[in-house]
Amino acid sequence: MNCSGRMRPHLIAVSALLILASGCLSSQTPGPAPPSRPFVEAGHPSTVKLQSGDELEIKFAYASRFDQIETVRPDGKIELQLLGEVVVCGKTPAGLRDELMRLYAAQLKHPQLVVIVKGFYERRVYVGGQVKTPGPVLMPGEMTALEAVMSAGGFIRETAEPGNVIVVRKIEGRMVGRLVDIKEALTARASNPFYLKPRDIVYVPEKRIVNADLWIQQHLWHLLPPLGIGATVY
Repeated sequence: MNCSGRMRPHLIAVSALLILASGCLSSQTPGPAPPSRPFVEAGHPSTVKLQSGDELEIKFAYASRFDQIETVRPDGKIELQLLGEVVVCGKTPAGLRDELMRLYAAQLKHPQLVVIVKGFYERRVYVGGQVKTPGPVLMPGEMTALEAVMSAGGFIRETAEPGNVIVVRKIEGRMVGRLVDIKEALTARASNPFYLKPRDIVYVPEKRIVNADLWIQQHLWHLLPPLGIGATVY
């Protein structure tokens, strides 16, 4: 669910992991692969922002009677005592805390409070392939590709190829693949971590993948469950 209040359907089957290809399922036969446009992810990701469906706890240091647990509504708002409706969608937890303290300053002598995110509705990634427990992985904060794999039980040592992990991300309406080498992160040598974004797909292959886009075209259709004519997977 996004800040506009529109629900985004969940993946129907995580076994379909590669998978979120709504732009690739317009016919029964895949067409030629579009030109490769690998995405770049360097350094730390942008700050986490609140979305509809997130569960928040507001706790007061000196006025516990006003403590509340609220779920961000589809319109991006929550309802708070003394204040009424407050827009929270698109704000950081720290930014929301500062705003609430300013708003409550007119109502309370000691408006000190904290904002605790008890659950992120949309913050998850999907991990599949040669890992021990493939499936969705919750992403409460920053997460690297290696951390996602470890959260899925780790590599299957005998068959996994950690040097060519593929990350699939939706960019400008289509699914784009990026090869990520996380083998160095398993050693003592310094490496640049690859940070994920919510709803990324991390797939650990059995063998080396040379062209990410071509691999998606060749394998996607075999991983999807049977679909009716005109069906779309989100």
